[in-house]
Amino acid sequence: MHPAPATHPPLPPLVLRSRHPCHPVPVTDAELDQVWHTLCADGLAPVVFHDGGVRCAADLRGLLAPHRAWCYLVQAAGTPLALCWLDGFCGRAARIHFCVLRAGLPRAEEIGRMVVRFLLRAQAPAPAPAPNGRPSPHLLDTLVGLTPAPYRHALGFVTRLGFRRAAVIPGGAVLARSTGTRICDAVLTLCTRSDLTDCR
Repeated sequence: MHPAPATHPPLPPLVLRSRHPCHPVPVTDAELDQVWHTLCADGLAPVVFHDGGVRCAADLRGLLAPHRAWCYLVQAAGTPLALCWLDGFCGRAARIHFCVLRAGLPRAEEIGRMVVRFLLRAQAPAPAPAPNGRPSPHLLDTLVGLTPAPYRHALGFVTRLGFRRAAVIPGGAVLARSTGTRICDAVLTLCTRSDLTDCR
């Protein structure tokens, strides 16, 4: 007889919460402060905010104010696992920013797929006008990523989520470090529902 395979307890469900005031339990300033401290403890703050524009918890709260960005926090059993926000809205396209905290790394692709599916499936309260004259039931048609070219791990991650490379922007990113600031190329990536076979 062979021993029965080891079973693992089920992982706690992922929960996606918004900072928007209309959310039933909006992400609070205190929770963003906790995320900031985690980003710093994980050594991720200078990587995520590579242009040097966010240097403290107050900067993060300002960046993610509901009138400036759509902010989402992914949690499991109350533990923050990832932070995502959208800005740069134009029509039904928006720029996406994504950070998986160290605690979320074992579930990074599961988290990423959940967030992308949610954003591309979000329904407009009333059909919005479409360029071709037909209303669209969705709030967003395209997610736009702009990633520093040296961030190969991030580019690989978004490619696995369904994003496709659209262009390289020469000198399109700033890497601000304590040792100095340098300019590097940025990679423009796009994701639409048609890029995700399970999101059509």
